[in-house]
Amino acid sequence: MTSDKAPTPSPDASPESRTDAMPDAAPETTRAATPDHTAATGTTPEQTGPDGQDAVAGQPEADATPDGTHADKNKGGHVPPRAEKQAAPVPPAGQAEKFFQALCCLGPLVLLTVLAAQAWPDFWQGWRGDALYCPAEVRNIQIFLHAQQDGQWLAPGAGLAMESAAGLAAQWPGFTWFLASLAALLPPALLFPLSGALAAALALLGVWGLSRAAGFGSKAALAAGLILLCMPIFAPLAHFTGPAALAAALLLFSLICFCRGWQAQRAWFYLPAGFVLAGLAGLTGGLFHLLLPLLASALFLLWRATFRRAQALDALTGFVLLLLLLALWLGGIILWTNAEGYMQGLFATVRQWHGPVTARWWLPLAVAGLGLVPWIGMVVCVSWQRVLRSAWSDLKASRAERAGSAFVWISMVLACLLSLFMPMAQLQSVAVCLACLAAPLLGKALLRLPHLGSRLFYLIAALCLLHAGMALVAASFGFSLDWMARFFSWPLSPEQREMILGLKALPVLGTLCLLAAVAMTRFIRRDHPGGALLFCTLVAVILTQPAALMLAPELAALPEAHLSRLQDIRMPTMPENAVTPAAPATPQEEGAPPVPAAPEATLPDQAPNQASEQARENAAPAPEPAAQPEAARPETQPETPQAVEPLPETAREAGPEQTTTPAPVATPEAAPQSLPQSGKQENAPAAPSSAN
Repeated sequence: MTSDKAPTPSPDASPESRTDAMPDAAPETTRAATPDHTAATGTTPEQTGPDGQDAVAGQPEADATPDGTHADKNKGGHVPPRAEKQAAPVPPAGQAEKFFQALCCLGPLVLLTVLAAQAWPDFWQGWRGDALYCPAEVRNIQIFLHAQQDGQWLAPGAGLAMESAAGLAAQWPGFTWFLASLAALLPPALLFPLSGALAAALALLGVWGLSRAAGFGSKAALAAGLILLCMPIFAPLAHFTGPAALAAALLLFSLICFCRGWQAQRAWFYLPAGFVLAGLAGLTGGLFHLLLPLLASALFLLWRATFRRAQALDALTGFVLLLLLLALWLGGIILWTNAEGYMQGLFATVRQWHGPVTARWWLPLAVAGLGLVPWIGMVVCVSWQRVLRSAWSDLKASRAERAGSAFVWISMVLACLLSLFMPMAQLQSVAVCLACLAAPLLGKALLRLPHLGSRLFYLIAALCLLHAGMALVAASFGFSLDWMARFFSWPLSPEQREMILGLKALPVLGTLCLLAAVAMTRFIRRDHPGGALLFCTLVAVILTQPAALMLAPELAALPEAHLSRLQDIRMPTMPENAVTPAAPATPQEEGAPPVPAAPEATLPDQAPNQASEQARENAAPAPEPAAQPEAARPETQPETPQAVEPLPETAREAGPEQTTTPAPVATPEAAPQSLPQSGKQENAPAAPSSAN
């Protein structure tokens, strides 16, 4: 039943849509159309009237004619132009896209499962005792073992001579504390492989949490984590024992706390936790990880014009906790350890800070850019027309409505600027932080790519896989390897050439890359970014298996790779705490003079001049001739009586048995037994004078 009263215009009524012509008696169920019906008809819920009628002009829903126009069902005319402005038909989602949408509710569990699938060969090899470590990992492990033996937990690495400045970042105590906490729970065989995987897992959770704190949604958060797992700069971190992943994780968790805390009126948990995590990040990775959260917070408050929020009691409490943490660490080093050289070496990187005008200031950004391949190619696939059209309105809205997105952008820009001033010692940790900060932005941009942009981006990814596969396969043949060396102006020594040709895992990896490139171009729906991202994740997991199970053992057999096992690392570090006495060259009695070398025995038929010359050359060096007594006591004589040859006259007077027997060669064991023979011993000092 309809009412006789004229319908009341709705607040959203406009002359263009003429929604005021809708009768009031329309049921609520017909006014709110379902999303599926909206997508099928191309109209909004406000444009659909009762009984399937089109709300435009109060007419029934129009049918589509073969020529694409919409005709009225009753009168056969055309509907107003607004009805023709329908959204472009969205292609139906494939199975991979539906699976990606279903995985969004699991979030971190999916990311940790993928990471475990990539890192399980390290656990297996570590349990067997075959885990391999590169020279950078060996330095980190030696620092921990040295601190474990000496108890230098506040100053790990104090007393160890670093070969280069690259070891300075590993001396920060945060990573050593992390290893010490795991050592109480894990066996030594799994300690170092699991430490790298656990640090990478924390960084992965930090990226997912930062995406959620910024308000990007569950899909963008999952996409950010999967992109990070496929990055060439992050995928090896699960197999690396070092502080880079742990420092990035602490930095990300600090940014999460600050992003949530500064937007709340009171945050007694987030702000103190953010300051403490910033301090721990600085004690793990250096000044870059300490300054970035603090500077990002300051600029974020200035952007929102709420800098007085930093004067609140919760913010002041967090800042005091940060100062207290740093003061306790420095005070403990000053009071309880003797590590003056440690502090000088630790803060030597501060003097190495340089400006962007010096050479190689671009190196951290270049390393981070190469580590983001192919995901950095998403920049050319974004619909910049749409971005620039709404840039000003989004910028104004980011001060209040979408403040989390502004915080991530501020952190990213500040990280790029600070990286220009970082020394080369922190190159790896800075590049990893840049990649982790870029992951949430790339995940959000990937899901918002237009269909053409999505197809173009995954085509770029397929081309990258194609070229990588061709290079790996070409490195397995001598003629193609020589051609690549000439093309890239990278001369190879014969040893390096034989080493590369002997790696049987390279053609396997190259073949897998080629197959993945073909599958991505022919069998994957590249216009659905979520489903194609799952395929890229699967490719990353598959490529990890031969790299860890085939390539690493082959490199371990090559001395040029300098890979070590845990038992080889432990052996040199065990006696460092004890002073090892120098072993004597020959066993001697205490207080005895050094034993001169015994000459070769001379036969009696040798010429007298030859015997006297040998006696002069091989005789023990004596003091001044004037100070030497005529007959020295047996205690003052050399231990070997055969050190001086007998005179020719003495040889003639000797019996037949003595003349035919050559003189024995002097040995340390026989020397004390020959001392009592003083008959010939007393005449021995006169040999040089008689020879003259």
